[in-house]
Amino acid sequence: MTDLDMASTSTAPRYMALAEALRSRIAQGDPDVGQLLPTEHALCETYSVSRHTVREALRMLAEAGLIARRRGAGTVVVARESRQRFAQHLGGVDDLMQYARDAQLTPLAQDTGPLDPAVARALGVNVSGVFLHVHGLRGRVGEPAIALTDMYIRADLAPEVQAFVDLNGAVTEWIAQQRGVPTARIEQSISAGALTEREASALKASPGEAALRTRRRYFDKGGRIIALSDSVHPAQRFTYEMVLQREAED
Repeated sequence: MTDLDMASTSTAPRYMALAEALRSRIAQGDPDVGQLLPTEHALCETYSVSRHTVREALRMLAEAGLIARRRGAGTVVVARESRQRFAQHLGGVDDLMQYARDAQLTPLAQDTGPLDPAVARALGVNVSGVFLHVHGLRGRVGEPAIALTDMYIRADLAPEVQAFVDLNGAVTEWIAQQRGVPTARIEQSISAGALTEREASALKASPGEAALRTRRRYFDKGGRIIALSDSVHPAQRFTYEMVLQREAED
């Protein structure tokens, strides 16, 4: 393994950057399945990070099913690729933007028109105007979909539908770059529930299966709605992760 200046290449926490660096090496067979990872001490030395950072990175890889700790042996690589659930890190705006980049959107249908009053109530907003509505599946290529998603983008800010498809759903970043309207605040609500027959059919899951629903409201710096989203995730395919750190006392 080679050294990596993680701090200069990513705004993600250092343990996440380290986990991605190790994940990339494992995918290339370095070390290969059945072989040992370097010790925690060696990883600290190689990547110039703390033992806490190393342990958090290894925890992520273990939860992804890539490594396992073997008593008396060390940490062993057990798979090159993860087939575990999608992990969304719950933090700031950048973390939520990363979701759009990692979980690609495949549109199933789209239309343009006023926001349905029932949809507005469900999303907790009271807005008028015309929205581009895109209904689709989110996930990684070659893996089961992790979410059935409905996105509503203000029509005066939205790209053409084909451009929306090419963006894989990362539309708010495009709006910031092309329309000059960056996202200043995201409000998110998370609730537990069960998949309906329609949702289960689209997701190739079982009706009544446990699910997480996330609803997001994207605002510009003036407090105006940019976009809205409503996503339902089969619980076995998706998890939220969060790290809380005590602030230093004066």
